[in-house]
Amino acid sequence: MNLPLNASKSECSIDVPVTILIGKYEYAILLNVIFNIGLTFTAAVGNILIILSFMLVSSLRTTSNYVLFGLALTDLGVGLIVHPLYILVLYRVYKNTIPDCNIVTAYSVSTTFFAGVSLLYITFIGLDRFLAIRLHLRYPLLVTEKRVNLVQLSIWATNALLSLVWMEGFHVYSTLGAVVIAISLVATFAVYIKIYLVVRRHKAQIRDQMEAQSEQSETNRLKKQRRSAINTFYVFFAFLVCYFPFFVTTAVNKISSGAPNVSVVLIYEFTVTLMFSNSSLNPVMYCLRLRDFRIAVKRTYRRIFCLDAASE
Repeated sequence: MNLPLNASKSECSIDVPVTILIGKYEYAILLNVIFNIGLTFTAAVGNILIILSFMLVSSLRTTSNYVLFGLALTDLGVGLIVHPLYILVLYRVYKNTIPDCNIVTAYSVSTTFFAGVSLLYITFIGLDRFLAIRLHLRYPLLVTEKRVNLVQLSIWATNALLSLVWMEGFHVYSTLGAVVIAISLVATFAVYIKIYLVVRRHKAQIRDQMEAQSEQSETNRLKKQRRSAINTFYVFFAFLVCYFPFFVTTAVNKISSGAPNVSVVLIYEFTVTLMFSNSSLNPVMYCLRLRDFRIAVKRTYRRIFCLDAASE
C-alpha cells in the first residue's frame, strides 16, 4: 500500500504489497493502524501549533522560518490526508477485504506528493543555512522572502507534476522519482558537508577572536550561524532516521524476484509508518532546538486555551 511497487495504470494501483497480508498478521496490522491513528493526532496538533505560532507571532516571520512554515504545512497535509487514507487501507486489509481502488489511488498519489515535497524541503533547508553562513551580510540581500516563496511554490508544483506522472504509469513515475530522490539526497549530503566545513572554520575563528578579544558582535554572529546550522542538521538527521528504512525496504522489494515475501512486506508497511512519523517529529524538533519557536508555541498554546486569562 503506499508508493506502489508493482502497480500499473490498468491495475488501478491495487497490485500493491499490503494486499498479500490479507488473512495474515492481523494483530500486527491492527497495531500499525493504532500507531497511525496516534500519529494522525500528533502530526495535526503539532503542526497546527507551529503554523498558528508563525502566523500570530511576528518575530517568527523571518526568511528562514518561512521555509520551516512550508514544511509544517506539508507535515500537516500528511497528518490530515495521508494518515487517514493509509488507516483506511490498512483497516480494509485487517478486515480481510481488498482496499477500494479510489482510496488506494488517493493514498498513493497523496503519499507521492507529500513525501516528495518533504524531501525537497529538507534539501532547501540545508541550502538556505549554507547560504546564510557563506554569504554573511549579503544573505538578507540575496535570499529575500519573495525568492524563498518562489522556490517553495516551485517545490509544490514539481511534486504535483510528479503525482500526475504517477497516474500515467508507475514505471515512468518510479524512474523519475528515483532520479529526484537521488539528486536531492546527494545535494543535501553535499550541502551539509559544506556546512560542516564552514562551521568548523567558524569555530576556529570564534576561538581566535575570543583570544584576541575582538569585536563581540562578530563573535556572536558566528556563534548564532553555527548554532542555526547545527539545528537544521538535527532536522535532516531526523528525516534520514524516518525515511531511510523505507528507501531500503522499497529497494529490496523492487530488486527481489518472484512473489513478495510476506514478512518483508509487513516490515515494509511499518517503515511506511516510520516515514510518516517524521511529520509528528518535526514540530518537536523545532521546539527542542529552536528557542524562538519554543517560546512562540508556548504562547500560542496558552492563548488558544485562555490560560493567560485564567492565571490572572
